[in-house]
Amino acid sequence: MKNQRVVTLATAALLSISCLAPNLRAADMDGVIMQDGKMMIMKDGKAAGPMENSMTMSNGTMVMGDGTVKMEDGTQAHMKDGQMMMMDGHMMEGGKSDAMGGGSSGGMTH
Repeated sequence: MKNQRVVTLATAALLSISCLAPNLRAADMDGVIMQDGKMMIMKDGKAAGPMENSMTMSNGTMVMGDGTVKMEDGTQAHMKDGQMMMMDGHMMEGGKSDAMGGGSSGGMTH
């Protein structure tokens, strides 16, 4: 009887977590994206409108309306079509993570 209760609670916990996971992923997909040569604001993983002002991400990276990216260390790069900059400053390329540690341009053109 006690084992059945533990299994039931564990199953309920896993189901709760799996229901919340998609919402967390969608919330993480806020940022900006270079799309057809234009910078767009991205909400819940979808382009929501043109980027009208420069934005500073939580890690200090600044993204300009023309796609120029200025990292906190002073390095500059330019985003290419399909590249996304998340609000935390993490670069993603076509939906795949592209680590930007150590002053790397993350595949962007200088």
